[in-house]
Amino acid sequence: MPRWMRGRPGGCRGRPPIEVRSEINVEDLIFLPIKGTVGLNQSDIVEIYDYEVEALKLVHLDGLSTDEAAAKMGLSKATFWRILETCRMKLADAISSGKPIKLVSKKSDF
Repeated sequence: MPRWMRGRPGGCRGRPPIEVRSEINVEDLIFLPIKGTVGLNQSDIVEIYDYEVEALKLVHLDGLSTDEAAAKMGLSKATFWRILETCRMKLADAISSGKPIKLVSKKSDF
């Protein structure tokens, strides 16, 4: 998830948002866990953004290196790595805790 600095327009460190190229078009989809979801709160849903799914796909399914994947998405290697790690952490949390996963399409603000 993007980092935010309070009180500064344009996101982190006053820079304008970075445009990330993603080939994955994700509408608001929710994947519920197999076990029941009685009493589900909005805070229990783990949101994964389309650019995070794209980063995961490029490295783990397409077999690209982080350098190649970062170049394909138009990002620095450090920014790409942060996105990839954030996605991995969110997935690990959702799977281990049985939380539903919501895929959302969002412009990046990092």
